[in-house]
Amino acid sequence: MAKIAIVVFEDIAGAMGITVRVYRLVDILKKRGFSISVITSSDNNHAKLAGMDGVHIISLGMKLLTYKSLPFPVKFIPILLWNLKLTLTLLKNKFDVVYCSHEWLGFLPVYLVSKIRKYKVGFDADSIFSKNHEAIGHSGMLLKLDQSLEKFVMKHSDFIITDCNSTLEFYQVFNSRIDVVPLFVDTMLFRATTKPKTPDTKIIGLIGPFDVGREYVRQRTSLEFLYSRLKDFDSRVSFVVIGHCDNRIIHNRVKYTGYLDSVHDYASQLSHLDALLVPERISTTGPLTKLIEPMSCSLPVFTTPEAMLGLEWAKPGRDIFVFEENELVDNINKLIFDDAMMTEIGKNARDVVERYYSKMVNEDKLVRIMESVAGIENDR
Repeated sequence: MAKIAIVVFEDIAGAMGITVRVYRLVDILKKRGFSISVITSSDNNHAKLAGMDGVHIISLGMKLLTYKSLPFPVKFIPILLWNLKLTLTLLKNKFDVVYCSHEWLGFLPVYLVSKIRKYKVGFDADSIFSKNHEAIGHSGMLLKLDQSLEKFVMKHSDFIITDCNSTLEFYQVFNSRIDVVPLFVDTMLFRATTKPKTPDTKIIGLIGPFDVGREYVRQRTSLEFLYSRLKDFDSRVSFVVIGHCDNRIIHNRVKYTGYLDSVHDYASQLSHLDALLVPERISTTGPLTKLIEPMSCSLPVFTTPEAMLGLEWAKPGRDIFVFEENELVDNINKLIFDDAMMTEIGKNARDVVERYYSKMVNEDKLVRIMESVAGIENDR
Protein backbone atom coordinates (compact mmCIF):
# COMPACT_ATOMS: atom_id res chain seq x y z
CA MET A 1 0.00 0.00 0.00
CA ALA A 2 1.55 3.30 -1.11
CA LYS A 3 1.90 5.89 1.64
CA ILE A 4 1.13 9.50 0.76
CA ALA A 5 1.55 12.49 3.05
CA ILE A 6 -0.34 15.68 2.21
CA VAL A 7 1.20 18.82 3.70
CA VAL A 8 -1.20 21.73 4.13
CA PHE A 9 -0.34 25.00 5.85
CA GLU A 10 -3.95 25.89 6.66
CA ASP A 11 -6.08 24.39 9.43
CA ILE A 12 -7.92 21.53 7.72
CA ALA A 13 -10.93 22.13 9.97
CA GLY A 14 -11.51 25.35 8.02
CA ALA A 15 -13.35 25.57 4.70
CA MET A 16 -10.86 27.49 2.56
CA GLY A 17 -10.33 26.64 -1.09
CA ILE A 18 -7.04 24.88 -0.34
CA THR A 19 -8.49 22.71 2.42
CA VAL A 20 -11.56 21.84 0.36
CA ARG A 21 -9.22 20.48 -2.33
CA VAL A 22 -7.36 18.46 0.34
CA TYR A 23 -10.60 16.84 1.49
CA ARG A 24 -11.53 15.84 -2.03
CA LEU A 25 -8.05 14.49 -2.72
CA VAL A 26 -8.17 12.45 0.50
CA ASP A 27 -11.64 11.12 -0.29
CA ILE A 28 -10.53 9.77 -3.67
CA LEU A 29 -7.14 8.37 -2.67
CA LYS A 30 -8.24 6.52 0.45
CA LYS A 31 -11.02 4.80 -1.51
CA ARG A 32 -8.41 3.66 -4.05
CA GLY A 33 -6.30 1.96 -1.37
CA PHE A 34 -3.65 4.56 -0.56
CA SER A 35 -2.50 5.06 3.02
CA ILE A 36 -3.03 8.78 3.70
CA SER A 37 -1.47 11.10 6.28
CA VAL A 38 -2.29 14.81 6.50
CA ILE A 39 0.31 17.09 8.07
CA THR A 40 -1.29 20.35 9.21
CA SER A 41 -0.29 23.39 11.25
CA SER A 42 -3.45 23.27 13.34
CA ASP A 43 -3.47 22.27 17.00
CA ASN A 44 -7.16 21.35 16.94
CA ASN A 45 -8.55 17.90 17.69
CA HIS A 46 -9.27 16.37 14.28
CA ALA A 47 -10.37 12.96 15.49
CA LYS A 48 -13.98 13.48 14.43
CA LEU A 49 -13.52 15.45 11.23
CA ALA A 50 -16.04 14.26 8.65
CA GLY A 51 -14.33 12.53 5.75
CA MET A 52 -11.05 12.03 7.63
CA ASP A 53 -11.83 8.63 9.11
CA GLY A 54 -8.98 6.23 8.46
CA VAL A 55 -6.61 9.13 7.79
CA HIS A 56 -3.56 9.76 9.98
CA ILE A 57 -3.76 13.42 11.05
CA ILE A 58 -0.41 14.85 12.15
CA SER A 59 -1.13 18.16 13.89
CA LEU A 60 2.02 20.17 14.53
CA GLY A 61 0.38 22.51 17.02
CA MET A 62 1.17 25.68 15.14
CA LYS A 63 -2.14 27.55 15.26
CA LEU A 64 -0.25 30.86 15.37
CA LEU A 65 0.55 30.30 11.70
CA THR A 66 -3.08 30.80 10.77
CA TYR A 67 -3.05 34.43 11.98
CA LYS A 68 -1.93 36.11 8.81
CA SER A 69 -2.38 39.61 10.19
CA LEU A 70 0.80 39.24 12.27
CA PRO A 71 3.41 41.97 11.62
CA PHE A 72 5.77 40.90 8.85
CA PRO A 73 8.97 40.43 10.94
CA VAL A 74 7.06 38.45 13.58
CA LYS A 75 5.84 35.99 10.95
CA PHE A 76 9.33 34.56 10.56
CA ILE A 77 9.24 33.02 14.04
CA PRO A 78 6.25 30.69 13.52
CA ILE A 79 7.41 29.98 9.96
CA LEU A 80 10.81 28.82 11.21
CA LEU A 81 9.12 26.69 13.88
CA TRP A 82 6.78 25.22 11.28
CA ASN A 83 9.74 24.28 9.07
CA LEU A 84 11.60 22.72 11.98
CA LYS A 85 8.61 20.65 13.14
CA LEU A 86 7.85 19.64 9.57
CA THR A 87 11.45 18.48 9.07
CA LEU A 88 11.38 16.33 12.22
CA THR A 89 8.02 14.84 11.25
CA LEU A 90 9.22 13.87 7.77
CA LEU A 91 12.41 12.35 9.17
CA LYS A 92 10.46 10.22 11.67
CA ASN A 93 7.99 8.80 9.14
CA LYS A 94 8.24 6.73 5.98
CA PHE A 95 6.31 7.95 2.95
CA ASP A 96 6.38 7.13 -0.75
CA VAL A 97 5.07 10.53 -1.83
CA VAL A 98 4.88 13.86 0.02
CA TYR A 99 2.39 16.14 -1.67
CA CYS A 100 2.43 19.85 -0.84
CA SER A 101 -1.00 21.41 -1.10
CA HIS A 102 -0.06 24.95 -2.14
CA GLU A 103 2.57 24.70 0.61
CA TRP A 104 5.18 27.25 -0.46
CA LEU A 105 6.63 28.17 2.94
CA GLY A 106 7.23 24.56 3.96
CA PHE A 107 8.55 23.27 0.66
CA LEU A 108 12.26 23.56 1.46
CA PRO A 109 12.27 20.96 4.29
CA VAL A 110 10.03 18.68 2.21
CA TYR A 111 12.56 18.82 -0.64
CA LEU A 112 15.68 18.48 1.54
CA VAL A 113 14.37 15.55 3.57
CA SER A 114 13.38 13.78 0.33
CA LYS A 115 17.12 13.38 -0.38
CA ILE A 116 17.41 11.37 2.84
CA ARG A 117 14.08 9.52 2.97
CA LYS A 118 13.89 8.97 -0.81
CA TYR A 119 10.23 9.91 -1.33
CA LYS A 120 8.81 11.75 -4.35
CA VAL A 121 7.79 15.38 -3.93
CA GLY A 122 4.55 16.61 -5.45
CA PHE A 123 3.09 20.10 -5.50
CA ASP A 124 -0.47 21.33 -5.93
CA ALA A 125 -0.34 24.80 -7.50
CA ASP A 126 -3.91 26.03 -7.15
CA SER A 127 -3.00 29.44 -8.57
CA ILE A 128 -0.01 31.53 -9.65
CA PHE A 129 1.79 32.39 -6.42
CA SER A 130 3.65 35.53 -7.53
CA LYS A 131 0.68 36.92 -9.47
CA ASN A 132 -1.58 36.54 -6.44
CA HIS A 133 0.90 38.35 -4.23
CA GLU A 134 1.43 41.09 -6.79
CA ALA A 135 -2.34 41.60 -6.90
CA ILE A 136 -2.49 42.17 -3.12
CA GLY A 137 0.34 44.70 -3.18
CA HIS A 138 3.70 42.91 -3.13
CA SER A 139 6.31 44.76 -5.16
CA GLY A 140 10.03 45.42 -5.37
CA MET A 141 12.27 43.09 -3.36
CA LEU A 142 9.32 41.30 -1.74
CA LEU A 143 7.89 40.38 -5.13
CA LYS A 144 11.31 39.21 -6.31
CA LEU A 145 11.50 36.92 -3.28
CA ASP A 146 8.07 35.54 -4.15
CA GLN A 147 9.22 34.86 -7.70
CA SER A 148 12.48 33.22 -6.55
CA LEU A 149 10.61 30.91 -4.17
CA GLU A 150 8.10 30.10 -6.88
CA LYS A 151 10.83 29.18 -9.36
CA PHE A 152 12.64 27.01 -6.79
CA VAL A 153 9.49 25.08 -5.88
CA MET A 154 8.53 24.47 -9.48
CA LYS A 155 12.01 23.33 -10.55
CA HIS A 156 12.51 20.94 -7.61
CA SER A 157 9.12 19.21 -7.58
CA ASP A 158 8.97 15.67 -9.00
CA PHE A 159 5.50 16.40 -10.30
CA ILE A 160 3.06 19.34 -10.25
CA ILE A 161 -0.72 19.41 -10.49
CA THR A 162 -2.51 22.63 -11.41
CA ASP A 163 -6.23 23.30 -11.59
CA CYS A 164 -6.38 25.17 -14.89
CA ASN A 165 -4.50 25.55 -18.17
CA SER A 166 -3.44 29.15 -17.55
CA THR A 167 -1.52 28.12 -14.41
CA LEU A 168 -0.01 25.16 -16.26
CA GLU A 169 1.18 27.39 -19.10
CA PHE A 170 2.79 29.79 -16.62
CA TYR A 171 4.68 27.07 -14.73
CA GLN A 172 5.59 24.55 -17.41
CA VAL A 173 8.58 26.68 -18.45
CA PHE A 174 10.15 25.58 -15.16
CA ASN A 175 9.08 21.94 -15.13
CA SER A 176 7.66 19.63 -17.82
CA ARG A 177 6.33 17.15 -15.24
CA ILE A 178 3.11 19.06 -14.84
CA ASP A 179 -0.54 18.30 -15.54
CA VAL A 180 -4.02 19.75 -15.03
CA VAL A 181 -6.64 18.26 -12.73
CA PRO A 182 -9.42 20.87 -12.50
CA LEU A 183 -11.18 21.72 -9.29
CA PHE A 184 -13.91 19.14 -9.02
CA VAL A 185 -17.08 18.67 -7.02
CA ASP A 186 -19.26 15.78 -6.02
CA THR A 187 -22.20 16.43 -8.32
CA MET A 188 -24.33 13.98 -6.36
CA LEU A 189 -23.98 16.18 -3.27
CA PHE A 190 -24.03 19.56 -5.02
CA ARG A 191 -27.14 19.27 -7.15
CA ALA A 192 -30.30 21.18 -7.86
CA THR A 193 -33.26 20.68 -5.54
CA THR A 194 -36.88 21.55 -6.10
CA LYS A 195 -37.90 24.71 -4.29
CA PRO A 196 -41.14 26.68 -4.37
CA LYS A 197 -41.24 29.54 -6.85
CA THR A 198 -41.29 32.96 -5.23
CA PRO A 199 -41.74 35.40 -8.10
CA ASP A 200 -41.98 38.45 -5.83
CA THR A 201 -38.84 37.89 -3.72
CA LYS A 202 -35.36 36.54 -4.42
CA ILE A 203 -32.48 35.42 -2.20
CA ILE A 204 -28.85 35.90 -3.24
CA GLY A 205 -25.95 34.29 -1.42
CA LEU A 206 -22.36 35.38 -0.73
CA ILE A 207 -19.87 32.68 0.26
CA GLY A 208 -17.20 33.32 2.90
CA PRO A 209 -15.50 32.92 5.22
CA PHE A 210 -15.34 36.66 5.84
CA ASP A 211 -12.68 37.02 8.53
CA VAL A 212 -11.51 40.61 9.00
CA GLY A 213 -8.59 39.43 11.13
CA ARG A 214 -6.86 37.81 8.16
CA GLU A 215 -5.44 39.00 4.86
CA TYR A 216 -8.25 37.49 2.82
CA VAL A 217 -8.60 40.57 0.70
CA ARG A 218 -11.01 39.12 -1.84
CA GLN A 219 -13.50 37.99 0.78
CA ARG A 220 -13.49 41.34 2.56
CA THR A 221 -14.00 43.33 -0.63
CA SER A 222 -16.96 41.13 -1.58
CA LEU A 223 -18.65 41.95 1.70
CA GLU A 224 -17.80 45.63 1.34
CA PHE A 225 -19.38 45.57 -2.12
CA LEU A 226 -22.66 44.31 -0.68
CA TYR A 227 -22.78 46.72 2.24
CA SER A 228 -21.93 49.80 0.16
CA ARG A 229 -24.51 49.01 -2.53
CA LEU A 230 -27.28 47.41 -0.50
CA LYS A 231 -29.63 50.35 -1.02
CA ASP A 232 -29.18 50.09 -4.82
CA PHE A 233 -30.51 46.55 -5.08
CA ASP A 234 -34.18 45.94 -5.82
CA SER A 235 -36.02 46.03 -2.48
CA ARG A 236 -37.43 42.55 -3.16
CA VAL A 237 -33.91 41.03 -3.09
CA SER A 238 -32.44 39.80 0.20
CA PHE A 239 -29.03 38.31 0.97
CA VAL A 240 -27.57 35.39 2.92
CA VAL A 241 -23.91 35.55 3.98
CA ILE A 242 -22.65 31.97 4.22
CA GLY A 243 -19.81 31.04 6.58
CA HIS A 244 -17.91 32.75 9.35
CA CYS A 245 -18.28 36.54 9.31
CA ASP A 246 -16.76 39.03 11.76
CA ASN A 247 -18.10 42.14 10.07
CA ARG A 248 -21.88 41.98 10.45
CA ILE A 249 -24.52 44.66 10.06
CA ILE A 250 -28.08 44.77 11.35
CA HIS A 251 -30.37 44.92 8.34
CA ASN A 252 -33.67 43.22 7.57
CA ARG A 253 -32.43 42.14 4.13
CA VAL A 254 -29.16 40.54 5.27
CA LYS A 255 -28.92 37.27 7.20
CA TYR A 256 -25.88 35.31 8.37
CA THR A 257 -25.50 31.55 8.63
CA GLY A 258 -22.36 31.66 10.75
CA TYR A 259 -19.81 28.85 10.56
CA LEU A 260 -21.29 25.69 9.04
CA ASP A 261 -20.35 22.36 10.60
CA SER A 262 -20.44 20.22 7.48
CA VAL A 263 -20.37 20.26 3.71
CA HIS A 264 -23.91 18.88 3.78
CA ASP A 265 -25.07 21.97 5.70
CA TYR A 266 -23.32 24.11 3.11
CA ALA A 267 -24.97 22.30 0.20
CA SER A 268 -28.32 22.70 1.95
CA GLN A 269 -27.79 26.46 2.26
CA LEU A 270 -27.05 26.71 -1.46
CA SER A 271 -30.29 24.88 -2.25
CA HIS A 272 -32.31 27.69 -0.66
CA LEU A 273 -30.82 30.43 -2.84
CA ASP A 274 -32.01 31.90 -6.12
CA ALA A 275 -28.55 33.09 -7.21
CA LEU A 276 -25.00 33.68 -6.01
CA LEU A 277 -22.98 36.90 -6.02
CA VAL A 278 -19.16 36.84 -6.33
CA PRO A 279 -18.01 40.46 -6.86
CA GLU A 280 -14.24 39.84 -7.23
CA ARG A 281 -11.97 42.85 -7.55
CA ILE A 282 -8.65 40.97 -7.70
CA SER A 283 -7.76 38.50 -10.43
CA THR A 284 -7.58 35.06 -8.87
CA THR A 285 -5.32 33.23 -11.45
CA GLY A 286 -7.16 30.06 -10.49
CA PRO A 287 -10.80 28.89 -10.56
CA LEU A 288 -12.89 29.39 -7.44
CA THR A 289 -14.76 26.57 -5.74
CA LYS A 290 -17.31 29.19 -4.70
CA LEU A 291 -18.26 29.46 -8.38
CA ILE A 292 -18.20 25.78 -9.30
CA GLU A 293 -20.19 24.43 -6.34
CA PRO A 294 -23.21 26.72 -6.86
CA MET A 295 -23.05 26.07 -10.61
CA SER A 296 -23.26 22.35 -9.82
CA CYS A 297 -26.49 23.14 -7.92
CA SER A 298 -27.88 24.85 -11.06
CA LEU A 299 -27.60 28.21 -9.32
CA PRO A 300 -27.07 31.22 -11.59
CA VAL A 301 -23.87 33.02 -10.56
CA PHE A 302 -23.29 36.77 -10.95
CA THR A 303 -19.61 37.67 -10.97
CA THR A 304 -16.91 39.89 -12.49
CA PRO A 305 -14.23 39.21 -15.14
CA GLU A 306 -11.60 39.03 -12.38
CA ALA A 307 -13.21 35.85 -11.00
CA MET A 308 -13.29 34.13 -14.38
CA LEU A 309 -9.56 33.56 -14.80
CA GLY A 310 -9.01 29.82 -14.92
CA LEU A 311 -12.68 28.98 -15.33
CA GLU A 312 -11.92 28.03 -18.90
CA TRP A 313 -14.98 25.99 -19.87
CA ALA A 314 -17.70 28.35 -18.63
CA LYS A 315 -18.97 30.85 -21.18
CA PRO A 316 -20.22 34.25 -19.94
CA GLY A 317 -23.85 34.84 -20.89
CA ARG A 318 -24.50 31.15 -21.45
CA ASP A 319 -23.34 29.40 -18.26
CA ILE A 320 -22.65 32.31 -15.91
CA PHE A 321 -23.40 36.04 -15.65
CA VAL A 322 -20.24 38.17 -15.92
CA PHE A 323 -20.31 41.97 -15.61
CA GLU A 324 -17.92 44.71 -14.60
CA GLU A 325 -18.26 45.62 -10.94
CA ASN A 326 -20.07 48.89 -11.64
CA GLU A 327 -22.60 47.03 -13.81
CA LEU A 328 -23.40 44.19 -11.42
CA VAL A 329 -26.23 45.72 -9.41
CA ASP A 330 -28.18 47.04 -12.40
CA ASN A 331 -27.92 43.71 -14.20
CA ILE A 332 -28.91 41.71 -11.14
CA ASN A 333 -31.97 43.93 -10.71
CA LYS A 334 -32.84 43.40 -14.38
CA LEU A 335 -32.24 39.65 -14.61
CA ILE A 336 -32.97 38.14 -11.20
CA PHE A 337 -36.76 38.16 -11.77
CA ASP A 338 -36.51 36.70 -15.29
CA ASP A 339 -37.25 33.14 -14.22
CA ALA A 340 -36.84 31.68 -17.70
CA MET A 341 -33.40 33.21 -18.16
CA MET A 342 -32.29 32.22 -14.65
CA THR A 343 -33.44 28.64 -15.18
CA GLU A 344 -31.58 28.38 -18.49
CA ILE A 345 -28.33 29.76 -17.06
CA GLY A 346 -28.60 27.42 -14.08
CA LYS A 347 -29.15 24.39 -16.31
CA ASN A 348 -26.22 25.31 -18.54
CA ALA A 349 -24.02 25.84 -15.48
CA ARG A 350 -24.81 22.35 -14.23
CA ASP A 351 -24.00 20.88 -17.66
CA VAL A 352 -20.55 22.53 -17.67
CA VAL A 353 -19.76 21.21 -14.20
CA GLU A 354 -20.84 17.67 -15.08
CA ARG A 355 -18.72 17.73 -18.22
CA TYR A 356 -15.50 19.28 -16.88
CA TYR A 357 -15.54 19.80 -13.10
CA SER A 358 -17.18 16.68 -11.69
CA LYS A 359 -15.50 14.18 -9.43
CA MET A 360 -16.49 11.38 -11.79
CA VAL A 361 -14.65 12.97 -14.73
CA ASN A 362 -11.44 13.85 -12.87
CA GLU A 363 -10.79 11.22 -10.22
CA ASP A 364 -9.30 8.55 -12.52
CA LYS A 365 -6.76 11.01 -13.91
CA LEU A 366 -5.74 12.10 -10.42
CA VAL A 367 -5.31 8.50 -9.25
CA ARG A 368 -3.26 7.59 -12.33
CA ILE A 369 -0.87 10.46 -11.62
CA MET A 370 -0.41 9.37 -8.00
CA GLU A 371 0.05 5.72 -8.96
CA SER A 372 2.64 6.63 -11.56
CA VAL A 373 4.64 8.78 -9.15
CA ALA A 374 4.44 6.16 -6.39
CA GLY A 375 5.62 3.48 -8.83
CA ILE A 376 2.41 1.45 -8.73
CA GLU A 377 1.62 -0.75 -11.71
CA ASN A 378 -1.74 0.15 -13.18
CA ASP A 379 -3.55 -2.76 -14.84
CA ARG A 380 -6.78 -0.91 -15.56
